[in-house]
Amino acid sequence: MIKDRIQYPARLIVDTFGIATRCGVLLILYYYIFSTRGGVINGLTFQITAWSMFLYFAFMTLRLRDLATSIMQDIKSGTVEVLLSKPINYLSYRMWWQLGAGLYPFFVAVVLGTIALVVAVGIPASMSSWFFVGTLSIVFILGIILSLLVYAVVGLLAFWIEDIKPLYWIVDKAVMILGGSYLPVALFPKVMYQIAIWSPFGASQFVTHTVYDTWRTGYAEMIGIQVFWIVILGIIVSYMFGRAHKKVSVNGG
Repeated sequence: MIKDRIQYPARLIVDTFGIATRCGVLLILYYYIFSTRGGVINGLTFQITAWSMFLYFAFMTLRLRDLATSIMQDIKSGTVEVLLSKPINYLSYRMWWQLGAGLYPFFVAVVLGTIALVVAVGIPASMSSWFFVGTLSIVFILGIILSLLVYAVVGLLAFWIEDIKPLYWIVDKAVMILGGSYLPVALFPKVMYQIAIWSPFGASQFVTHTVYDTWRTGYAEMIGIQVFWIVILGIIVSYMFGRAHKKVSVNGG
């Protein structure tokens, strides 16, 4: 999939431009807001906000959200019945396919975005340590696993409700809002902040928290929350897939 994406640079340019535009407009907007408030809002600087939002948009270039619609299309087209008869694990195959499809644009976005932010706002002190690099790597990997499981649950529901788009939109918007796409999580009201921390939707985007000064004291709890939801959703996905496999077999494959 990485080689395939490299062969089609036009799609990469379109995807990168779209993400850069959305992120750029938001950063310009927040730069203006912070400048009118003396540069600090609730103890948060624009520099920290910019990096937090960039990490969210960089993570989104992996397009793990497309897993749900890919599973739905496989079910509608009958492709899933063919793949289930092969000596492979369908969910594992589909998850790796989705991850491979997003890795190349992710690397390009990270390199270009990092250079742009370093030049524009500099590197905050909270990111200038091996602790940041190590914990970022952990929550990044756990975030990928958790995101894939969240969207796998949505996608597998297509075995029963066929058109999952309304549910997909709800889940996707919950991830966007609670993940800090348009408003940094640190600026959430207390109730919304707790929902963002303890829900699987917000937990899948914990990479955005790694730049905050509070990360050193709260990282262990957040990693634990990610692991907890991975276990819970892993059990749910396994159960749903088992039921779906039997449903296909009973209906004739």
